[in-house]
Amino acid sequence: MVLDATTAWSRGVLRGFTTVARPKGWMLLRYHSTIDLGWLVQVWKPTVVALQWSLHQQVASVLDSCTVISINEDQSARGIASVCVDEAAIATLAAKHLVSKGLRDLTSFRLTHHPFGMARERAFGEAVRAQGARLIPGWCSDSTEPPRSREVSGAILAWLQQLPKPCGIFACCDSWASVVSRYAQVAGVRIPEEVALVGVDNDNLDCELAWPPLSSVCVPWRAVGEQVGALVERALLGEPVAREKVVVPPVDVVARRSTDVAVVRDALVERATSWIAAHVGRRMTLSTIARATACSRQTLERRFQVAIGRTVMQEVRRARVDLARRLLSTTELPLPLIAKSCGFSSAALLSVAFRRETGTPPGAYRRRFRGASSEEE
Repeated sequence: MVLDATTAWSRGVLRGFTTVARPKGWMLLRYHSTIDLGWLVQVWKPTVVALQWSLHQQVASVLDSCTVISINEDQSARGIASVCVDEAAIATLAAKHLVSKGLRDLTSFRLTHHPFGMARERAFGEAVRAQGARLIPGWCSDSTEPPRSREVSGAILAWLQQLPKPCGIFACCDSWASVVSRYAQVAGVRIPEEVALVGVDNDNLDCELAWPPLSSVCVPWRAVGEQVGALVERALLGEPVAREKVVVPPVDVVARRSTDVAVVRDALVERATSWIAAHVGRRMTLSTIARATACSRQTLERRFQVAIGRTVMQEVRRARVDLARRLLSTTELPLPLIAKSCGFSSAALLSVAFRRETGTPPGAYRRRFRGASSEEE
């Protein structure tokens, strides 16, 4: 396997691949992406090579004798087996997350010309339009390297300052989201009050070091590595794998402070949603919430439908499930305790509501997050 291990995603892939390789007794020889592939093939005479194709396509001829598996880039149309992530699903999760915060103006940030960023940027625009929100021109660079000139820095600052407020920003990876976060501080643009920011990869280092901490789409990079291992095994057994394409879906958005905002253009509904969020663990009814906000049930229901397109109790369920998602992805609390913390009288009722909101049972949701970790054993 030839892969750059300096990024969280590639380390996740390597960990996943190792879980397949170790039990089979494979000798693992990992090389950096800058290795001379001609030398590597001549010395080791590999049967199968797994790599990031775009970094080595200029020396493709030396790989003619090998089965090649492309990691994180779809090259199946070239006859190269590929294991990649679902870029459209990643962008859609980000768009839905920002829209769920009440944001109607959304934009994107892409720092280089790499294919993954362009694919996510394009898919995000499609997802924004599908959500009925407005797509604001984003910041993008057609360079293959991060821009560092004073002119570019000034342009990014100007772009941030000129964005309509409030606005949601989708940065195509966490390291780029960190760049947006730093420029926002210089520009005096407040996160999340003026711009809500979400990245991709759920890289704990990038997400937790940024201020405020970054929300991010969690991608199960270990699962990608496991799928690479499965293809390698099949190729070693002599099975044809050329042109095969394995697409791994993202897990979910891990919400942190950078998107902790609710944009509601109705003061009564804003007051009610804030009260619901503050009391999500207690039993509540429409009458309870109406009394807390000093209005009638009929008025509250009508205003909710107009302002956010949900009934009051649908918002209660959404808030409870949202808390359950955070607890499932960040703690080891047992399901009954999570249910109680989120205002459900039993784990069974939590499971029903959770599946209705997310399409996934709570246990499966937690397992996907456990399998997605790239930094922890």
